[in-house]
Amino acid sequence: MSRWKSVLRGMLGMGLTFGGIAGGFFAVLTVMLAVFGGLDESEPFFPTIAGTVWGFGIGVAFSGVLAVVGRHMSFEKLSVARVAGIGALAGLLLAGTLIGFTSLAGEAATGTVEAMTILPLLGAGAGAASLLIARRAGPALTSGEETPGLQATGDVDPSVAP
Repeated sequence: MSRWKSVLRGMLGMGLTFGGIAGGFFAVLTVMLAVFGGLDESEPFFPTIAGTVWGFGIGVAFSGVLAVVGRHMSFEKLSVARVAGIGALAGLLLAGTLIGFTSLAGEAATGTVEAMTILPLLGAGAGAASLLIARRAGPALTSGEETPGLQATGDVDPSVAP
């Protein structure tokens, strides 16, 4: 697999991971709002759905920025502060994109301050957490090692397996 295909696969995987985590976070937040009476009853699932979509966008943007900024850096040299900064930048990019599309649609840009503060904070927190989790997990492959391929039957291809 070429480098950019691997990067795109990683971007989608990170987007799905961030989206799932953000969806869970906003689901808990939605339940708390329902219990304490602050939930809009006309759209009860909006916070969870929006959080999942925002998390996916932040994850894709985060891994894209990380692929460009950190391409000449080894994993061990990435600091938590740098990755948190990249996550905040990804949140700002997503917030700017959302505000830009809202303005292009002719809508009044409501929630600008919230988007410009909450999304970068979510990106920074998610980026730092993902680095800390990745450090604890350890390497699955050594540098330059290929991932095992799958055959059409679902078995591991013995010519690629370690």
